[in-house]
Amino acid sequence: MMKIGILGGTFNPIHNGHIKIAKLAKQEYHLDKVIFLTSGNPPHKRDESILDASIRHVMVKKAICGIDGFCADDYEVNREEYSYTLYTLKHYREVYPDDEIYFIIGGDSLRDFHLWHKPEEILKLCKILVYDRNDGEVVADFAQIIHGEKMDISSTQIRQMVKSGEDISGLVPAEVAGFIKEYGIYSSCDNYEEKLKGLMDEKRFIHSLGVRDMAVKLAKIHGADEKKAEIAGLLHDNAKRMDNQVKRCEELMAEVDEIEIKNPVLLHAKLGAETAKCIFGICDKEIVEAIKWHTIGKKGMSLLEKIVFVADLVEENRTFPDAKPLRELALVDLDRALHECVKSTIEINKKRGVDIHPNAYLILDE
Repeated sequence: MMKIGILGGTFNPIHNGHIKIAKLAKQEYHLDKVIFLTSGNPPHKRDESILDASIRHVMVKKAICGIDGFCADDYEVNREEYSYTLYTLKHYREVYPDDEIYFIIGGDSLRDFHLWHKPEEILKLCKILVYDRNDGEVVADFAQIIHGEKMDISSTQIRQMVKSGEDISGLVPAEVAGFIKEYGIYSSCDNYEEKLKGLMDEKRFIHSLGVRDMAVKLAKIHGADEKKAEIAGLLHDNAKRMDNQVKRCEELMAEVDEIEIKNPVLLHAKLGAETAKCIFGICDKEIVEAIKWHTIGKKGMSLLEKIVFVADLVEENRTFPDAKPLRELALVDLDRALHECVKSTIEINKKRGVDIHPNAYLILDE
């Protein structure tokens, strides 16, 4: 029988305090393993600035890499709906039916434990380990204390320091600090245009503005969310000029296939969906998916995905022979325009000797 510790959290970002608590719990209670469970995009914090769950999970993996007995789990990251602690623990009880489960929380969480969903049921599934940075202020007969030095580190503090340009290297693991710096995470991003302009040459930036404007126009005509169309259209090519795209896709866990890897020009869409989360703090799934599919498309595209895909090809700066008729068609019949855009793209790529992604033919079969 093993002793399994579970340390759940938003980890926005994970910091040295989280790592220390897990090490203290593992040592004091002889845990065989500690699972770092990154929460999804929680609705109860929807008014806060929370980095997308998949990017927070990447940082968790970087933070604990190489630490014996530590592992990262994206169970909640991959769930569409919010997962109460009770149901998450039921999941782990199914995974580890014969093992002891220890749920690691902070003193602030213990204070609110009675407000959790069915707390009495939670206590049947696990033992509670609590680290109280207020040095014993909180006591509960159902919780066991994690003893050790007191730490005063918070994710909120770290985010504020990044925005102020302060050094966070002493508060987070080195790999996490490097990742945050590399992708400009948590830096001020009030002006998307200004930040985007620094990522590309003038021609690509002008194209991005054109796609933004066309996406808004199409959204207004075809009944899509104009604000989402504006953001997705503007940011669709944010990763176009990034180097090491294959490596970055792997690092950010972008879902790419062999055809995209073989044809790196296609990678920027999938990579751009992930970097939109990092660099621009985009959490809205519709916007992310529209960026993700703007190059190869897919069967069953959403309205916003169709708009950005088409806008990319028909924006006012496009001058290839079919651009104007496709633009005019898009204003009256988006689905027909989508099909014609795909056909045009297939022909252009055939002439260039570029591989045609199978998704193109799936779109035409709809």
